[in-house]
Amino acid sequence: MYTDELRIPDGVLSDPEAFEIMRLWAAHEELHVTLNSDLSGGAEDFGELLSDLFEHAARMFAERDGQSVEHCRSVMLADFMARVKAPKESIEGGIVDTGETVKAH
Repeated sequence: MYTDELRIPDGVLSDPEAFEIMRLWAAHEELHVTLNSDLSGGAEDFGELLSDLFEHAARMFAERDGQSVEHCRSVMLADFMARVKAPKESIEGGIVDTGETVKAH
Protein backbone atom coordinates (compact mmCIF):
# COMPACT_ATOMS: atom_id res chain seq x y z
CA MET A 1 0.00 0.00 0.00
CA TYR A 2 1.25 3.47 -0.88
CA THR A 3 1.76 5.55 2.26
CA ASP A 4 3.82 8.53 1.06
CA GLU A 5 0.93 11.03 0.95
CA LEU A 6 1.53 14.67 0.21
CA ARG A 7 1.59 17.13 3.09
CA ILE A 8 -1.68 18.80 4.04
CA PRO A 9 -1.25 22.56 3.40
CA ASP A 10 -0.60 24.85 6.38
CA GLY A 11 -3.73 26.26 7.99
CA VAL A 12 -6.13 23.65 6.63
CA LEU A 13 -6.52 21.57 9.78
CA SER A 14 -7.29 24.64 11.90
CA ASP A 15 -10.42 25.39 9.80
CA PRO A 16 -13.38 23.29 11.01
CA GLU A 17 -15.13 23.86 7.65
CA ALA A 18 -12.19 22.66 5.52
CA PHE A 19 -12.83 19.77 3.12
CA GLU A 20 -10.93 17.86 0.47
CA ILE A 21 -11.88 18.70 -3.13
CA MET A 22 -9.95 16.14 -5.18
CA ARG A 23 -7.24 13.50 -5.27
CA LEU A 24 -5.07 12.79 -8.29
CA TRP A 25 -2.98 9.65 -8.66
CA ALA A 26 -0.76 8.30 -11.43
CA ALA A 27 -1.00 4.50 -11.58
CA HIS A 28 -0.69 1.94 -14.37
CA GLU A 29 0.39 4.77 -16.69
CA GLU A 30 -3.00 6.51 -16.25
CA LEU A 31 -4.33 9.42 -14.22
CA HIS A 32 -6.85 8.41 -11.54
CA VAL A 33 -9.05 11.17 -10.13
CA THR A 34 -11.55 11.39 -7.29
CA LEU A 35 -13.69 14.54 -7.12
CA ASN A 36 -15.90 15.56 -4.20
CA SER A 37 -19.41 15.60 -5.71
CA ASP A 38 -20.75 17.58 -2.73
CA LEU A 39 -19.07 20.78 -3.97
CA SER A 40 -21.38 23.77 -4.04
CA GLY A 41 -21.91 25.59 -7.30
CA GLY A 42 -21.93 24.14 -10.77
CA ALA A 43 -19.68 23.30 -13.66
CA GLU A 44 -19.16 27.00 -14.39
CA ASP A 45 -17.63 27.45 -10.91
CA PHE A 46 -15.08 24.70 -11.53
CA GLY A 47 -13.22 27.09 -13.85
CA GLU A 48 -12.12 29.16 -10.86
CA LEU A 49 -10.71 26.05 -9.21
CA LEU A 50 -8.86 25.11 -12.41
CA SER A 51 -7.49 28.64 -12.73
CA ASP A 52 -6.13 28.59 -9.17
CA LEU A 53 -4.64 25.11 -9.68
CA PHE A 54 -3.08 26.32 -12.97
CA GLU A 55 -1.45 29.28 -11.20
CA HIS A 56 -0.07 27.13 -8.37
CA ALA A 57 1.38 24.67 -10.90
CA ALA A 58 2.90 27.44 -13.05
CA ARG A 59 4.65 28.89 -10.00
CA MET A 60 5.87 25.45 -8.87
CA PHE A 61 7.34 24.62 -12.30
CA ALA A 62 8.90 28.08 -12.59
CA GLU A 63 10.63 27.75 -9.22
CA ARG A 64 11.62 24.13 -9.71
CA ASP A 65 12.87 24.50 -13.30
CA GLY A 66 14.34 28.01 -13.08
CA GLN A 67 11.98 29.45 -15.72
CA SER A 68 9.67 32.45 -15.66
CA VAL A 69 6.12 32.03 -14.43
CA GLU A 70 4.95 33.59 -17.73
CA HIS A 71 6.82 30.95 -19.75
CA CYS A 72 5.34 28.13 -17.67
CA ARG A 73 1.83 29.58 -18.00
CA SER A 74 2.22 29.83 -21.78
CA VAL A 75 3.49 26.26 -22.18
CA MET A 76 0.84 24.83 -19.88
CA LEU A 77 -2.01 26.76 -21.54
CA ALA A 78 -0.97 25.69 -25.04
CA ASP A 79 -0.88 22.03 -24.01
CA PHE A 80 -4.17 22.34 -22.11
CA MET A 81 -5.96 23.89 -25.10
CA ALA A 82 -4.63 21.18 -27.44
CA ARG A 83 -5.90 18.46 -25.11
CA VAL A 84 -9.29 20.13 -24.57
CA LYS A 85 -9.78 20.17 -28.34
CA ALA A 86 -9.06 16.42 -28.53
CA PRO A 87 -10.12 14.79 -25.23
CA LYS A 88 -9.20 11.19 -24.48
CA GLU A 89 -12.04 8.80 -25.21
CA SER A 90 -10.82 6.50 -22.44
CA ILE A 91 -11.88 8.89 -19.64
CA GLU A 92 -14.72 7.35 -17.66
CA GLY A 93 -16.40 7.84 -14.33
CA GLY A 94 -19.55 8.59 -12.40
CA ILE A 95 -20.93 9.26 -8.96
CA VAL A 96 -20.35 6.24 -6.74
CA ASP A 97 -23.24 4.60 -4.87
CA THR A 98 -22.56 6.54 -1.66
CA GLY A 99 -23.06 9.86 -3.48
CA GLU A 100 -19.91 11.18 -1.81
CA THR A 101 -17.49 11.33 -4.71
CA VAL A 102 -17.12 11.17 -8.45
CA LYS A 103 -14.38 8.83 -9.61
CA ALA A 104 -12.84 9.11 -13.04
CA HIS A 105 -9.84 7.51 -14.66
